[in-house]
Amino acid sequence: MAATANSLKMRRRRLCHSKCSGSSLPDDLLVQILSRLPVKSTLRFRCVSRQWLALLSDRGPYSIRYLCPTICGFYYRRPHAAGSWQYAPIHPYKDHHFDLNKLTAHLPDHRNLTLLDSCNGLLLLGCRENRSYKSMIICNPFRNDETNRVTIHVNGALKQLPPRRHFVSSKLITHRVSPHFKCLLLFEDYHFNEWGIETIIWYTMLSSDMGQSHDIYHLSQDVSPMFDIYDIAFGDDYPKLCIIREDEIDSVFCFALNKSWTGRVRSLTGVSRGLAHFAFCDEHELHIYILVKEDGERVWKLKHTCSSQPLIKQHKELHRCREDEDKERVCSILPLGFHPDLDVIFIQIEWRIYSFHFSSGSLDEVAGERGANPAGEKFLFHSFTMDPSASLGERREYHMGLPEMDP
Repeated sequence: MAATANSLKMRRRRLCHSKCSGSSLPDDLLVQILSRLPVKSTLRFRCVSRQWLALLSDRGPYSIRYLCPTICGFYYRRPHAAGSWQYAPIHPYKDHHFDLNKLTAHLPDHRNLTLLDSCNGLLLLGCRENRSYKSMIICNPFRNDETNRVTIHVNGALKQLPPRRHFVSSKLITHRVSPHFKCLLLFEDYHFNEWGIETIIWYTMLSSDMGQSHDIYHLSQDVSPMFDIYDIAFGDDYPKLCIIREDEIDSVFCFALNKSWTGRVRSLTGVSRGLAHFAFCDEHELHIYILVKEDGERVWKLKHTCSSQPLIKQHKELHRCREDEDKERVCSILPLGFHPDLDVIFIQIEWRIYSFHFSSGSLDEVAGERGANPAGEKFLFHSFTMDPSASLGERREYHMGLPEMDP
């Protein structure tokens, strides 16, 4: 009977395989269909047949790399380090290794370029001159022709900054279905009042289809989740900013609280599955919030919480709850970034980087360096999306100035 059962199974498999093969679509048409599905769902179809396995295993001209782009790895670097950016691939792109210096070697002043942001296959690079930036370049590193890039000249604008204003960072916004981009330049202003120093975060924008914005957009500083039991501080590495797209409109959210409490908490804002996520970690717990709509209003909901101690002990790391010079607690877990398609957050413990899966609780080491990190320094972190088809069209140059501030 066992032999008969095995024979029937083999016949069913051959019949199923023959039906799949007989009704298979051309690879280019199949990719067009699969590209409209989430990547996580598409990868599950590798068990359909050998043809689909080969197609979705990065083999051939119509491979997985041409599906709807998702994160295939990330770049990271120690803060204030003079070394180059390190690249770490993630599953299922473990065989990909991209040297940023080689990918940008065709760009002008490529030795002075540093990575500022990345979005949907495009990179935003800053060209340094002394301690400031003289220009920024937007390009697809896989299209190394001389015309397919955009240069934004900002040297004149940054040189004219008043003493109490400084450039913080920049963000790149692109969409795969649109050839246009937006570049946000973020600034920080200091003002003295009767309570001390007040910090204001604002940005101005350059849009490829509209030109430079002459408006100043102030970022709200009181939109964090409501916490009832935690006395925490959000002072490090701000602005906490993410951009989500709703009804064809890009909405900008910032989480930069001008407040201080005893103790230090590391926080992070990002986008996963099109929704804004907010993470913070103190010396005891890691919390993940998600921004959802209820009755037409945005509401923060607790998505996940877990204790920090098991995550640290799982890989035999030391839990250094030491105090720094300002008598603030230095936390051992540092959130770095969210996966755009999966319920995964990348975290740093000491100088090693792990992917933490909310559903299973698994913690997998993906990159980093050996050694202790007693000061609690955090890697610079930029996720990377490979999309060889992303194009900027003809070479363009913009000269960007700053709008007048209100008195």
